[in-house]
Amino acid sequence: MNPAAQPSTDTADSTPKLSAWEVMFKDATNAELKLAMAASGTILSLFTAGHMAGNMQVYLGRKHYNDYAEFLRTVGAPVLPRNSVLWVVRIGLLASATSHIMAGAELTLRAMRAERHTVQSTFQDLKLQLTGKQRRRPRGRRRSVPQIIARSMRSTGVVLGLFTAYHVADLTVGARPAASSKHRHGDAYGNLVASLSRPSVAFFYTASMAALAGHMIHGVRTAAMDAGFTTTQQRAQLIEAVAKLVGATVALGNVTIPVAVQAKVVR
Repeated sequence: MNPAAQPSTDTADSTPKLSAWEVMFKDATNAELKLAMAASGTILSLFTAGHMAGNMQVYLGRKHYNDYAEFLRTVGAPVLPRNSVLWVVRIGLLASATSHIMAGAELTLRAMRAERHTVQSTFQDLKLQLTGKQRRRPRGRRRSVPQIIARSMRSTGVVLGLFTAYHVADLTVGARPAASSKHRHGDAYGNLVASLSRPSVAFFYTASMAALAGHMIHGVRTAAMDAGFTTTQQRAQLIEAVAKLVGATVALGNVTIPVAVQAKVVR
């Protein structure tokens, strides 16, 4: 048989194979990914605000706070088993966080490819920034606070991810060494006070709230923009004010707890 008559497979063989990650997102547009981040971010923000409001009950004393924690475990009883609604909420939050992280990671990778950056070059730039070897911007071109917050969203997101993991290990699971040696399941008030009585933990919780404030302020603003709620200047200004109010209120509310424990106001 004439080799020239055989069908060529060069084209098929030369087609680059897509990774599982690329296959997952190959049909998703940037707009769809941004909407996914906006929706999941909104769910996480609402939970964070509600969680802060619930934690304020620590100021009402041990019994009231422990009763509140027990209520969360028994919502829906006796129709539903104990902790069932709590686990539904946890699974929903985990799904929202996963969606938020994956959509954000894909958008970051696309931005890097568009700018012809690689993961290695990005880490190299970060290293130069941290060591102070990167040339500083001229004074007239220094970034404003909102610009710094916007460019720090990935960094604050990582900080919040680490904080959440520690927070769950500390006060939900009670896993050592994250949790205090005095951790006792069923005593939410005692566990909170014992954990935040450690100065290093109180500082970590407090510092993490700065990342939370910046992330929420920019996140609420961006989610509203992606959803089309800032079509006029008046609406944009309103969203800006709401974003700052929500972010600052949630962060400051959370900060008061480790400060109160360290000051022995809550003990």
